[in-house]
Amino acid sequence: MSQSESFDAAVIGGGPAGTSAAIMLARAGKRVVLFERARFPRFQIGESLLPACWELWRRLGVTEKIEAEGFTVKQGANFGMFNQKPDVLLLTAEYPGYFERPYTYHVERARFDEILLEHAAECGVEVRREWSVADVLFDGKRAIGVSAGKNGTDPAPIHASVVIDASGRESLIARKLNWRRPLPELNKIAHFAHFKGGFRRDPHGFINFGEVMDGSVTTDIHTIDGGWVWYIPLRDNITSVGAVLDTRFAKSLGDSPQQRFETAIQSCECVREWLADAEQAMDIKTISSIGYMNERFHGDGFLLVGDASMFVDPVFSAGVTLAMRSGVFAADAVLDGFANGGDFSAARFSRYEARIREPMGRIFQMIYNWYRILEQKDANNIILRSRQSPMLRERFIVLLSGGYDKVSMQQILEAADEPESTYLIS
Repeated sequence: MSQSESFDAAVIGGGPAGTSAAIMLARAGKRVVLFERARFPRFQIGESLLPACWELWRRLGVTEKIEAEGFTVKQGANFGMFNQKPDVLLLTAEYPGYFERPYTYHVERARFDEILLEHAAECGVEVRREWSVADVLFDGKRAIGVSAGKNGTDPAPIHASVVIDASGRESLIARKLNWRRPLPELNKIAHFAHFKGGFRRDPHGFINFGEVMDGSVTTDIHTIDGGWVWYIPLRDNITSVGAVLDTRFAKSLGDSPQQRFETAIQSCECVREWLADAEQAMDIKTISSIGYMNERFHGDGFLLVGDASMFVDPVFSAGVTLAMRSGVFAADAVLDGFANGGDFSAARFSRYEARIREPMGRIFQMIYNWYRILEQKDANNIILRSRQSPMLRERFIVLLSGGYDKVSMQQILEAADEPESTYLIS
């Protein structure tokens, strides 16, 4: 293979962030190469999506393919907190005007990510599956390409006007430049697995607002000592169940991930009952040191997207939405650079970072406050109080449906009549 290959953009990673960036650029006529190390389809966590995805899918031209797949319809989220009844059921359909559609999906990421990768290839992206990127090439401070090759072969230089790092938690560029910053307040560990079976509510007896879609579900989130549990119904009678725990507390639950997971689930009455007749369908998987934020998301000739820029705690299902947003917005920034004489400087790309950080900060504020509520076992918290306050409820639903550019944490506090210092994290 020639060592003089050159592209308009090189994308490292074929998850939702990387494919979103690559698709946008290819649809604009740019020559794009995307490297994906893994063999697809492959298992990935992050199965609960948000209604804000519809706008992104429309821009990517992939809506019809996702609709045709028949994923499980998600109409909202249900929070069970400190055994306070009733649970807090938040349905996007209560305030449908904020989003293109008042529902979204629970997806098997193996299939969802494959749809996006296949769509990228159909849009003209040169998708190189089972290729590894060994390094990002720099000329001084400017990224000029990558060193990459088929898995198991020696890498070769491939040049690109722009490098988009979508390498996930590996954060290839951030680690190279020592930009990785842990978030001690989010020092959590997640244990999770799929189950065959598991209780399904009849949506017609549970979902109490808007059109009730046959077979639709909610993402369930329930607090336990030391953390919380998720319960995500998928297709084919499969249920994703996970426990997110404070790292220090988790050690008290057992010596192995399986023991810790089982102890956590047994402490959650409703999930324990829902899984009474279910069978664990896979070994427990673990993600540790959940929270991090890279110092910067851009530089001369490069952009960081998705988990390569930061990792979002899964409690509000923001990960895939933020990843796809960052990919789409990164492509916008690159196209702006092409439109301005090939200016891919850090100064021009700073607009991308500003566009990402402000709305991203809003969901991080909510995540920090979630753990403050759990730590204090606050039975009068603003989530529970949203049952009685229409304004607070509306703003929560918009934020937790992915409307990070539509509602701020300050507006939520105003609706809750809470002092700013109680919830805002500097």
